[in-house]
Amino acid sequence: MRWVVFSIAAVVIFTVFVTVFAASANKTEVRNLPKWLWIVFCLFVPVAGGVLYLILGRPNRGGSSVTKTRTVAPDDDPQFLRDLSQRLNEDENKKKKQDEQDDSGEEAPKS
Repeated sequence: MRWVVFSIAAVVIFTVFVTVFAASANKTEVRNLPKWLWIVFCLFVPVAGGVLYLILGRPNRGGSSVTKTRTVAPDDDPQFLRDLSQRLNEDENKKKKQDEQDDSGEEAPKS
C-alpha cells in the first residue's frame, strides 16, 4: 500500500514539475512541437508526456536562436570609459589653459 501512495505522489510531483517547466520555456526555443501541445501532453499523458518533453521538446542548453541583449553597466562599457577619459582630459586641458592665462594676467608689478 505504501508504494502505491509513493508512486502516485511521485507521478503527481513529476507531472507538475514538467508541466511548469514546459509552460515557463520560451515558445521560440521549444523543439519539435508547439509549446501549448507539449503542455497538453505533460498534463494528459503524465509520465510519458513528461519524459518525451524532457528528451525531445526541451530547449537546448548550448545557446538560443534568439540573440539577447545584455545590459552593461556604465563602468563596464569600454566606449563609455573612453569617452569619459577623453572628456576629463579636455576639461583638464581647459583648466590648465585658464590657469596659465590667469597667471600671465595677474603678475604683480615689480618696483
